[in-house]
Amino acid sequence: MNISQLPADIISRHIVSNRLDVYYPQLHRLKDYTVQMMLNERIKKQVMTMMKKQGYKENPQTTITGGYEIKTNQRDIVSLTNSHYSYSGGAHGVTLLKSLTMNIKNGFVYSLKDLFKPSTDYKNRLNFLINEQIKERELPLIAPFEGVSSNQYYYISDKALIIYFQLYELLPYAWGFPYFVISVYDIQDLLIEDGALGRMVY
Repeated sequence: MNISQLPADIISRHIVSNRLDVYYPQLHRLKDYTVQMMLNERIKKQVMTMMKKQGYKENPQTTITGGYEIKTNQRDIVSLTNSHYSYSGGAHGVTLLKSLTMNIKNGFVYSLKDLFKPSTDYKNRLNFLINEQIKERELPLIAPFEGVSSNQYYYISDKALIIYFQLYELLPYAWGFPYFVISVYDIQDLLIEDGALGRMVY
């Protein structure tokens, strides 16, 4: 496999208006302009959907600030997170975190299930590893961990799969986002070799 591809160029866009101050990423100078347009639209759509979910238009008291982080940018894979903090009054605001993992060569956007060979029971492996971390870290769950879903929130960072949950899903607010870092080597046998995560190790 050719692993010498250059990282994608990424530029920041800024949405600023009354009660709104959000930065989000856009891919730049990709070889395939159609793929570039498609993926940039997908990123922007996620950002707009997040703002809508946080009640920006419905509640005139809601303010939103946001930014992004590029978690992986190599081997034709870009994995990123968009994070928005909204405040509508009260003791504190709430942060919403969403992610996208994309192939900048063919425009494919990966769900969690797309990282794994179809014949494998990847959910059981991930559930076991996450349950082990819950025990080891003595996390004070406010709801039972019922396992990952096919469209589970995740991103790729270096040689690891990061599974995460939203605020209040598993832990008290004070604990922040529940993150579970899973080494690629703990699931290597389940991965599609040329998939978004597989190509980080093969």
